[in-house]
Amino acid sequence: MITPAFDLSQDPDFLIITIKVPYARVSEFEVHFEGQEFKFYGKPYFLRLALPGRIVEDGREKASYDDKGLFTIRLPKETPGAYFEGLDMLTSLLATKKSRSAKPLIQEIDAGNGEEEEEEEEEEEFSWEIEQIPYEESREDGLCSSCGYGFGNQKAGVFKRLQEELSEVIDIKNPDGTPADERRKKRLVAEAAKFDPDHYL
Repeated sequence: MITPAFDLSQDPDFLIITIKVPYARVSEFEVHFEGQEFKFYGKPYFLRLALPGRIVEDGREKASYDDKGLFTIRLPKETPGAYFEGLDMLTSLLATKKSRSAKPLIQEIDAGNGEEEEEEEEEEEFSWEIEQIPYEESREDGLCSSCGYGFGNQKAGVFKRLQEELSEVIDIKNPDGTPADERRKKRLVAEAAKFDPDHYL
């Protein structure tokens, strides 16, 4: 999972979370929040925050998504007028607050049939305790200046952060560091290797 770039701001009544999620489907976004916890998932992005103040779900919350890939969520504060400190400390917001498990350390197992045990396993939900690495803006000078791609070669750096997710989709392993002429040579070699004249006869 990729930790997206995000920013937090506030006004007297709302906490505003802006998440940069380009190339994600809006229909697949999941947002969960309660108390001091905020969770966002939209493949391949995942974000879990431990907030410095309490938020509440009361019908005033709003979310919007623009064409630049910015997902903005306005969450009502539990106490209107409260000031949340440390919203610029993004690394500390990503850290999970360790809580003791509510499950007992020792559990008595019934010697009966295993149907109950199977039902309990099915009820287990998706684990939100995935390790997060803070987003760092990639420097343009680290990319090849002649390695643009897409319409008019206007895009660069798109595949750098999505390499793990797209490894089976793209043929060139490092498109951001491969010049256009070298990419063309690799494409022609790959096409010649896969060409089967019997298929067209």
